[in-house]
Amino acid sequence: MKKLFIVTISLLMAGMAVAQTAHEAEYNLIRRTYTTNSDGSLDINFRKELKILRNRAFTAYADKGETFITYNPDFETLTINECYTITADGKKVETPRNAFVLQLPSECTDCGRLNNIQELAIVHTALEYNCVIVLDYTLHRNNGLYVERFNYQQDCPVKRYEVIYPDGHREAKTNIPPTTNYPYMPSQKQYDVEFQHGTMPTYTTEKSLPVAANVLASLKKADRKEYAAAIRNWVIDNVHLNNIDLARVNYAMTPATDVFNSNCGTVLDKTGLLAAMLNEAGFQATIKDNTISVFGDRPMDVEVMIEGKSYRLSATQKGAIMTESEKADAAAVAAAPIYVDRELDWKPDTIADKFVRITLPAEPNGININPAYLFESAPQQNIQGKITNEFYHYTMNLPKGAKLIGGDVVIDYTCYDLGSINIIIKQKGNRLLITRNLQIRKAIITQADYASFRRMIQDWNSHKELIFSL
Repeated sequence: MKKLFIVTISLLMAGMAVAQTAHEAEYNLIRRTYTTNSDGSLDINFRKELKILRNRAFTAYADKGETFITYNPDFETLTINECYTITADGKKVETPRNAFVLQLPSECTDCGRLNNIQELAIVHTALEYNCVIVLDYTLHRNNGLYVERFNYQQDCPVKRYEVIYPDGHREAKTNIPPTTNYPYMPSQKQYDVEFQHGTMPTYTTEKSLPVAANVLASLKKADRKEYAAAIRNWVIDNVHLNNIDLARVNYAMTPATDVFNSNCGTVLDKTGLLAAMLNEAGFQATIKDNTISVFGDRPMDVEVMIEGKSYRLSATQKGAIMTESEKADAAAVAAAPIYVDRELDWKPDTIADKFVRITLPAEPNGININPAYLFESAPQQNIQGKITNEFYHYTMNLPKGAKLIGGDVVIDYTCYDLGSINIIIKQKGNRLLITRNLQIRKAIITQADYASFRRMIQDWNSHKELIFSL
């Protein structure tokens, strides 16, 4: 009976594993077509043919049950060319008119200035397994200016993905694997698509902003770097960031006074506001990289001069204000080997009568991978690790009668060329000695290295909480 029970459980677990890896849907086709018209306008046609394989495609993923198309009626026109469902036996079922709902995009609910932007929500008809949802629409832009970024990968497989560019150039990829939610996966940049059509606008810096005078007076600090940081933080904390695609505002930057009065803006708007506020406060600030970078690896920010040094401030991210050379030095320090040798104070937490807990200090700049996400089965793709060499030596005086529960700890092994680990925790009378050393020599962890890497990370995260009896 016991053997039968074990077999039953094993079959159940196997079934669960298959269910977890089965895909809910797959795209037979995704196509993007960009067409430049004779009057300089641009048409963007999007077509998708999605096959539903399981009901979870609708219950678990909103993007399968609905499509949201955002556009700006001021200079864009949306046309739905086709929207229907093909049943498994080939029957065509048109999507009913009440399935098309016009609404305000969620990004604009806290930004009254952009309430003219619209979003068409389409509720698709799913009739049965193996039905295919077809959607074909065209977005016509009166302006040919356009920046596009997307990824071929979706959260389910794609049999074929086609892109036809404004110059007629065509690209197609087939059998594209789905994205994965597995942590620490390196970016799949081979599936990124980024291109620019037309000449991007440049942005000028406003030299004053009288409407912000009272706010600036309340933020003023004697230290100029602290003052600049306070202004930067005020913009981040008090001006709502509208993350809508900048194409919906035609890449225009709103005057700083309007952004200040409305307390909302795009990343462009907030950047212009930050520069204007800094200038109003007496700094010399300019918008750096004053044109949109299609690749996004150099985001637009503000350059400000403080005591003869150049600093770059983001209108959306906080952080220490440093020059470029100071940032490089900080990055070098973060990448350097870590060596810590210090005495710890006896500051335990009481967990029960005559039992206390000591938690070892956090290890800044060290490897930070949660072992709970390193599953027993190796992922199909390489994962992102970190080259590191960390050494920590701690000592602590214990009160009389304190005894380490579980006794001494020794973990010491080498995993070929991957790295090594050494953890020693020993109590010698009223003295506690702790040594922790980890070396990882690879930043990308392959399937062959995965089991060893998982073991090392599990061991490295163990014994950070020590229990003592008193």
